[in-house]
Amino acid sequence: MNADQNADRNKGPELNSYDVAGSLETNIADGFTLVAVGDLIVSRRLTNGSHPGFAQVVEILRTADVTFGNLETNIFDIRSFEGSPQAEYGGAYHVSLPETGPDLRTMGFNLVSYANNHAFDWGVEGMRLTCRALEENGIAYAGVGENLSQAGAARFVETSKGRVGLVSSASTFTPMSRACDAVGEAPGRPGINTLRLERSIVVEPKMLDSLRMVRDSLPNFGRSGRQSDNVKVANVTFRAGERPGYSYEPNPKDVANILRNIRRGKQFSDFCIFTNHGHEPGNWSEEPADYEREFAHQTVDAGADAYIVHGPHRLRGIEIYKGRPIFYSLGNFMMDDLRTPVGADMYEVYD
Repeated sequence: MNADQNADRNKGPELNSYDVAGSLETNIADGFTLVAVGDLIVSRRLTNGSHPGFAQVVEILRTADVTFGNLETNIFDIRSFEGSPQAEYGGAYHVSLPETGPDLRTMGFNLVSYANNHAFDWGVEGMRLTCRALEENGIAYAGVGENLSQAGAARFVETSKGRVGLVSSASTFTPMSRACDAVGEAPGRPGINTLRLERSIVVEPKMLDSLRMVRDSLPNFGRSGRQSDNVKVANVTFRAGERPGYSYEPNPKDVANILRNIRRGKQFSDFCIFTNHGHEPGNWSEEPADYEREFAHQTVDAGADAYIVHGPHRLRGIEIYKGRPIFYSLGNFMMDDLRTPVGADMYEVYD
């Protein structure tokens, strides 16, 4: 062997020899089954009932390789809880009994998203106790963490058919619950992985002229500029369009972060799920928000094998894109309205 041949042998594989396209393929073994449900809003025991219909549903959950749901509650014993209900909460203070963790595992759940508008109803203390309850019961979760890197990272479940990854985010969330990473001497912030959206209200062109008159009558309106295609009044942006309603523009930094985490997650798994918790444009709508179809396609292009939305409390459409399913909302799976205790703020709101 001459020197040139020896050098070629020792230099190792070229950096560009990595099969990027192959790493994004769906590589899970044949026969793999995924059961995905929507919101899990529970506050009491789940496995004490004897309804035959419920037992049949549980059997379906337990026979899947991966059973996924959106955990939209917090799990801890209120009698020993050292935190407090937060001033910013998701519309109600969601909390369930400590037995919820074992019950979910018994029912077959082994993967959940915890990025939603109720994850911080009871602050960081409630989030950490819930994470501990999931870990103690062998349920993998994604979407929350001690900083943004943790919250956005993929989490994994090992099955006999292959490794399954999950990346989770929320577009509906309380502002104080957004995670951030450490910078310099400033520490990171515990929270959820968010997809920030900038909302504008679409109105007929003639209405935009009227709104401009309202804006011009207010003091200091000139500081925000005089743009012809939109008007901002009291921090609400209006723009002209043919179809009145709500329009959303996703934050490009959040999108890039999510797509990067999906790609990383897929490169370390055989099947990668991306899930988002969002109520946009509102629970009343049978259609997803206007940004979502393009965004869903981006996640699949980045490596997601399934795109799952929960939040609107209703079913929405299904799309197949490049052979991958996109569920624009799976609605509710469990919706327990016997929530107690609740923070005093709720009594003021609903009095």
